[in-house]
Amino acid sequence: MSGFCSRRLAQIVPFVSAALVLAGRTEAQPPQSPAPEIEQAERQLASALVAADTAVFDRLLAPDFVLRGTPDIDRATWIANATSLCWGTAALVSEFRLIALEGDTAVVGLVLATDQDPTTCERATVRSLLTDVWRREAGVWRLALRHSGPAGDVAAQFAREDPPPPLVEGSAELSLVNTGGNTDTQTLGVASAVIWRPGAWTTDGRVSFVRTATASIETARSFIGGVRQSRAINARLDAFGRFEFRVNEFAGIEGRLSVDAGLGYHVVDRGSHDLHVDAGLGYSREDRVAADTASSAITNLGAVYRWRLNDRASIVESALLTAALDDGSDWRLGNALALTTTVNRVFSVKLSHELKFVNQPVAGFEKTDTILSAALVARF
Repeated sequence: MSGFCSRRLAQIVPFVSAALVLAGRTEAQPPQSPAPEIEQAERQLASALVAADTAVFDRLLAPDFVLRGTPDIDRATWIANATSLCWGTAALVSEFRLIALEGDTAVVGLVLATDQDPTTCERATVRSLLTDVWRREAGVWRLALRHSGPAGDVAAQFAREDPPPPLVEGSAELSLVNTGGNTDTQTLGVASAVIWRPGAWTTDGRVSFVRTATASIETARSFIGGVRQSRAINARLDAFGRFEFRVNEFAGIEGRLSVDAGLGYHVVDRGSHDLHVDAGLGYSREDRVAADTASSAITNLGAVYRWRLNDRASIVESALLTAALDDGSDWRLGNALALTTTVNRVFSVKLSHELKFVNQPVAGFEKTDTILSAALVARF
């Protein structure tokens, strides 16, 4: 009997040992990874972008969902954007990986690609690198936080912004033309500008002077001085008041005073291009050579366009149209085009062309005056 028991025990022991080993292995196994479930949820969110499926958004976005940005975008705004922007015909998820897992919180990374530009609705391949934080609530994984950036090389992570303009900046310029021999003439041009930006206010003051002499005898001169005071209403809109006094003996004007006030607007403020327009109402008084003084209410329409060609060169085009409100034929246009090239941190060279047109000129004078000049500019 004892021999029989010994033989049975010898047969049972290996099975018991194997069962214990398997049980130990089972207890040592980690819990199942949530990566497949979260990856599936990410693909459902991507498909919902194309289909504008708000039911999927409601199911998979946590109540306190936030898209990180400056400023942050809340859940309702994100859903509104997701259903109104252009995403094309397909949104594909790739390079998915589980970055971290701590209890009921998981951090994942992935690349989302669409075949249409969301803002312009033009055909394009747009790739975004997403970092998402998912949270398990009542057994369901829901997206709590998302950060999105361009999917590219290391340089893509940096957003370049120009520094804010200085509190005070100014410039002074000098141009000189001298001829000899058969013609003995000298033309001197000087100008200066100062801009002061105390908070929301901006004060822009400018003066310019041109003198022409023949055989050392002055033949004509021109002077312009003005101040524009403006206050920002928002990032694009500003209100302004402007005062200007000018003498232009080349056109028979002994003195012209004008004041106006109105609104300005930044139409374009993007990258290398900047366009600002303004419109105002005011009053002008003009004393003319051998003619009666002319005065009237006026309206002004102005524009300044800047194009930064590169870090050293820029083009500025400015125009101002002034019209008398009581006489439709009494109008004038001033236009200036300038190309400026930087020499160093202080000095630059400016080539400019100015056109001044008066539809009702002083008797005996032409309607159009032009000045073509090259100047050395110092900035401070």
